[in-house]
This record gives sequence, C-alpha cells and structure tokens, in this order.
Amino acid sequence: MQADIIFFNGEVVTVDEAFSIKKAVAIKGNRILATCTNEEVAQFQGKHTQLIDLQGRSLLPGFIDAHAHLELFGTNYLDVNCKEVSGIDDIIKKLSNRVPLTSKGEWIRGWGYNQNALGRHLTRWDLDQVSTEHPIIVVRTCGHLSCVNSKALEMAGITHNTPDPSGGKYGRENGELTGVLLESAHMNFFLQAMHSEEQIQTGLKIASEHFLKHGITSVHDAGGYGPSHIRSLQKAVSSKAIQQRVYTLYGSLHESGKMVEKGLASGIVTGLGDEWFKIGPAKVFIDGSSSGPTAKTREPYSSNPDDSGILYLQQDELDQSLIESHRKGWQITAHAIGDQAVEMMLRTIERGLADTPINHHRHRIEHAAMTPSDLLERMGSLKVIPIPNPAFLYEFGDGYVQDYGDRTQIMFPLKDFVENNIPFAIGSDSPITDVNPLLGIYAAVTRHSKSGNVIGNEQGISIQDAIKAYTLSGAYASFEENEKGSIESGKLADFVILNESILTCKPDRLKEVSVDLTMINGEIVFSNQKEGVL
Repeated sequence: MQADIIFFNGEVVTVDEAFSIKKAVAIKGNRILATCTNEEVAQFQGKHTQLIDLQGRSLLPGFIDAHAHLELFGTNYLDVNCKEVSGIDDIIKKLSNRVPLTSKGEWIRGWGYNQNALGRHLTRWDLDQVSTEHPIIVVRTCGHLSCVNSKALEMAGITHNTPDPSGGKYGRENGELTGVLLESAHMNFFLQAMHSEEQIQTGLKIASEHFLKHGITSVHDAGGYGPSHIRSLQKAVSSKAIQQRVYTLYGSLHESGKMVEKGLASGIVTGLGDEWFKIGPAKVFIDGSSSGPTAKTREPYSSNPDDSGILYLQQDELDQSLIESHRKGWQITAHAIGDQAVEMMLRTIERGLADTPINHHRHRIEHAAMTPSDLLERMGSLKVIPIPNPAFLYEFGDGYVQDYGDRTQIMFPLKDFVENNIPFAIGSDSPITDVNPLLGIYAAVTRHSKSGNVIGNEQGISIQDAIKAYTLSGAYASFEENEKGSIESGKLADFVILNESILTCKPDRLKEVSVDLTMINGEIVFSNQKEGVL
C-alpha cells in the first residue's frame, strides 16, 4: 500500500505500550499506515507520496488538552487584557481606551486581573473612573471572581441589601458593595455580560487557531457561562471554525447542577457524537479557585485562619446530581480543587458505584489539586481519573505557598499518581493558564514557578510520563484510546512535530521548545513555514 505522506529521519515518540521510539511513520488518508525504520518505510513510498524529512526532530501524537475553555479563551481576545499590566492605573487606562469605541449602555469587558500582583482587588470605584455610562466587568485571572462598576450593579438590580447567593459572595466594605463578585455571584452575573453568538463564534475560531499553533489536536472543553455553550461549540465544529476534535464536558459555569438535570431529562448520554464532536461527562462545580483563593480545604488557609473556601454544593446536592447521572450511564466529573472538595467527589463516586456497579466508568475529577495520601488511596481503588493542571504551579505557585503553606508541596501530586498507577490526563485550564502543552510538560517535570521556586520537588515526573499524560491518557479519559493518543498503525493521523528532540532536551528548556507542524486527520493544519520545516 502506498502512503500519501511519509515522515522519516526523526524521533517518532509513539507513546505505545512500550513507549517505543521509531524513525519514520507512513500516513494513508486520515490513518497511520505504519511506524518503522527509515529503511522499512521505503516500501510504502509511491510516485505521489509526499516525503517530509524530520531532521532529528520529535514527532509526537497530537496533544490532547484534557481541560480547557475554548469559548473563554477566544472571547478574551475580543476584550481588554488586564493581565499584562503595570498596576491598577494601567488597567483604568486600558479600559478607558474602549469607551469611545463602545456605545453607551454597551458592555466593556476585561480579563486577567490578579490582586496578588496588583496589591489589592479592583473595586467598583476604580471602574467608575473609566465610565459610569457603560457597564464594566473585569474577570480575575482564575475565572472565578470579577469586579464590576456601579452601572453594572445598577443594571443587575444588585444593592447593598441583596443577599449573597448560595455558593458565592458579594464583596462588601463597611456594608457597601465593593463591586467584587466571588464564585457563584460572578458566574450568575456574567450572564448579564454575555458575548453575542457572533462574538462567541469569532472567539472559538481564534481559540482553535491558537491551539493549533501549540500542537493541540483534541480538546476536552470544560464549559462556558450559558446554557447555549454546547450548541455554540457544535456549530463551530460543524463549520470548521474549530478544527480540533472536541469532547465536551456537559455542564455550565452558571448553575452547573441544573445544566446536568437538563442533560438527564433530554435522554442523551456520554459518548453521543462522532470523532469530531462528542458529549463527555456530566460536570458540576464543588468548590472555588486555587489562586483566589476560594478552594474548599479541610483546614483553614495559611494566609487566613478564618477562611477555608467556598462550596457550591453540599454533599447531598452533589450526590443527587451525579449519582443519578452515573445510574443512567454517564461518565461523571466535578471541579474539585481543595482536599475537602476532592473527598466529597470521591464519596459521591463510592456511593454511586455501591448503588450501580460499573467496571469501566472512567469517572474523573477536574483539577484534583489537593489529594493527600488517604484520598490518593481511595482514588486508586475507585479507578478515578484525575485531570491535574501543572501549569498552575508555574502561574500561581508562589501564591500557593502563602495561601496553603506545607500543603503546597503535594499539590497536583503527579509523581504519586504515577507510582500508584492512577491514570491522569493533563489540562491547561486555558485561559486561566497558558495553553502551551510544552509549558505544562515543563511544569510537570520541573515544578518551577515563574519566579524559579520549586514547588514540591518530589512530585516532579519524567518527560515520558508528562508526554503520556498529554496524549494517550487524554484519549483514555474520553474512552478514545483505540482511536488516538499514540502513533500506532490504524489510529487517526493526528500529530505534532516539534522544532527539536524533546527526549534529549534539558528539563529547564522544555518551555522553550516550539511546534513546527500540526496534523489533524492526515491534513497539515498548521506549519510555521520556516525553511526546512517541510
């Protein structure tokens, strides 16, 4: 059989069971024909076969981001970047530049502010300096908090007498609203500031293009704010605005439990769809943000002995949402960062399996940041798949030390997962952190924060284990390991070619490695166009 494309003279990291390294790979249509030596691949060469010399570079299975937010990533590009700023005055200036471009009464949106870098939270009085005629919202870098101006509060009918919603808080100072919205208060409010469907479709196209540049061929989308989010995703996949394969977590950032109820009532179930768009697990929120901090922990924060985080759901509510989903054949998952939240999810899974035993459920826990030894043991026995985000250590690690003290040393315990044979798949949680899988791999291996501090050195893993977590384990977490995630004969031709050998790269340089080419379904969808790439 003649190949359409042959890659040769490279470091083909197959991620097969033996983690074997080959020199060449042949492609026919949208499938892998063979992996072999340079000499053996010649048998598949025909008159019209395209030959691509890898020149010693790594060819890997396409990266699978097991937890990202495509809609939020893309629409952020339409809004004001408040992450890369010199201070609060700079945020005010950048937002003010949008005022003459925005009709009165229309939203001005920003994203990415971090009170740890600014010295304090934004307030409505800060944002009132920008405009009192436009509603304004600026979402914190974690995506769980925001600050709005007085006009936005007025439009939403929120006053100092408005009670805090379940699972959230309105920031107050001497009884007055500060404009800060925490957790469900933010999630509920953002529905007022939703982007239009046209803007969302534009954003999804932007997100897909950025993900392609980083070698991401499949995405487990972790949700958007509104109930129409999944319909927007499906539309974008159908139109090829999103070029990746999408496995969508069935939930919402707003009232996730009600979203799951609607899914159950509809009669759909995990696995519905095709290789391009598929319904994934039923997902709810249990607790808050690791960097807020609003994650629900067993013990109080080291930075505040009077606080241990926010719960969206109580145990009975969590059981009600997810045990019924489990009974009806759904894969289930939950956003759980603090150890109390992780324990709650494990308890729900235990009760669900006792009620309805299912051997190959592949239930997940998104983030699972704090998993001490007792929870690790339960996770292993239940065959639960954690979805950690090691890039959080790079982005937020220094703040973790302040907020969680010694607990930081075993946050995102990847080495423990490896040693206890717990399959885990890595997600970026982008746009909360950088989407780049090489940064995630760097953080998983080195545990370095931005400042260079090592956060839990003993939890660092090998480059090979990190690659597996970004490829084959991502496929396993969506029941698709027989179709993708490794470079083996018969699997889908989803690849990434790096600009050098990843296996010989020094760990400290991993985040500097870049993508030369991305292939999905046997077609080149991104190339950096440098001389010699093809």
